[in-house]
Amino acid sequence: MVEIANEMDLTNPELILYFLQCESEERMQGTIRAKGHCPVCRNKFIEIKRFGYICSAHKTVPKRFFVDLFYKGLRIRVFSDKQGQPIDTYQRASDLLNHINYEIKNYSFDPTKYVKQQLVKYYVANLLEKFLESKIETLAPSYKKDYMRYTRIAQSFFGAMDVRELRKLDLINYKEHLERDFEFSDKTVKNIFDNFKTFLRYLRNDIEIVDTIPSFPIVETTQPETHWLSADVQQKAIECIPEEDKPIIAFLMLHGCRPGEARALKCKDVSLDKGTITISATFSNEVYREKRKGRNVKDVTIPIHLEMFEFIKGRVGNNLPGAFVFINSVTGRNYSEGKLSKIWEKVREEIGLSKSIRLYDATRHSVASQLVNKGVPILSVSRLLGHSNTKMTERYAHVDLEKLKYDMKNLSLKGETVTKLSPEAKTIL
Repeated sequence: MVEIANEMDLTNPELILYFLQCESEERMQGTIRAKGHCPVCRNKFIEIKRFGYICSAHKTVPKRFFVDLFYKGLRIRVFSDKQGQPIDTYQRASDLLNHINYEIKNYSFDPTKYVKQQLVKYYVANLLEKFLESKIETLAPSYKKDYMRYTRIAQSFFGAMDVRELRKLDLINYKEHLERDFEFSDKTVKNIFDNFKTFLRYLRNDIEIVDTIPSFPIVETTQPETHWLSADVQQKAIECIPEEDKPIIAFLMLHGCRPGEARALKCKDVSLDKGTITISATFSNEVYREKRKGRNVKDVTIPIHLEMFEFIKGRVGNNLPGAFVFINSVTGRNYSEGKLSKIWEKVREEIGLSKSIRLYDATRHSVASQLVNKGVPILSVSRLLGHSNTKMTERYAHVDLEKLKYDMKNLSLKGETVTKLSPEAKTIL
């Protein structure tokens, strides 16, 4: 369909003469040019300064424009703005030329932000793809799916935005998008933001595309409730477990390592002479990885609990160094994640525990919580769990209310331990 110009605007001889004679404005670098020819006669469009282009014979106007300028000895033709949008009106071309001249005067003009072939390299979506390719093989298998999803969400939101133009406002809008359009917990939103922050650090530190990273808005998170079991409940649970599966569950309840680390434990990791075990590997889903979970983590060496020593001694003494310490008696291989889950689900139902209590809660969380509440120093518990700092361990410092009630009896405004209580108080306290 041929686009027809407004007849009153572009064919009035007096208006045309007026605009052709109007030369009072300051001359700028660059020229606005029409792309293409009249679709009827194939002749070039004629420019009416500060107004537009037209084929006077057929009253047609161009559908595309570009800015043509010389900069530092090079000819530069700009066909789109910084967002990659084509210049489809003369007014948009004029606004863009004005902005380019402003940048030239302020020494901030960068042609690569306008030339499409160069601009594509800076699209956030394209750089995220490059980032994902460089990162994916280093991720734990259990985390790959989430990491890929977080990256796709960012690609969809930022799209063809030039990463060099990214500002804090864009990050605020991204946060609002995540909170408004997805049913994410605040912890998931924080994880997605941490993922994007890692991406920007990659651009700054690894491939040096950006010099600075915008300030990220704070994502407030609530500390999830930590479930844990008392020693009495753990004893009831262990009694329900089949004899052949008791060793690995007992080991978890006594040593506090992660289920994936217990599954990955090999005879070579045990030093019977020193009475220690070195946790240096884990299973991520069903993939054996020769490193513990976490960023920049180190191996951790812990003592063997006395109740497990004879079992571990038997396994180490009768097997090669590369053999797994805990073996599924049915398959003759290491325990799978699914097998441990089934064992725990059955125990949980049998002793009437809530479905919210995971094996992780009944083992690692419970070991840490019991030790802290029995007065073991946070630093020692942190060392056992292999935490990089004690801040991670502090969430296990639950207050044992029953013990606290007992301890508070030592407080008195009468100078003596409280022993006389009313019947009602005895029922409560």
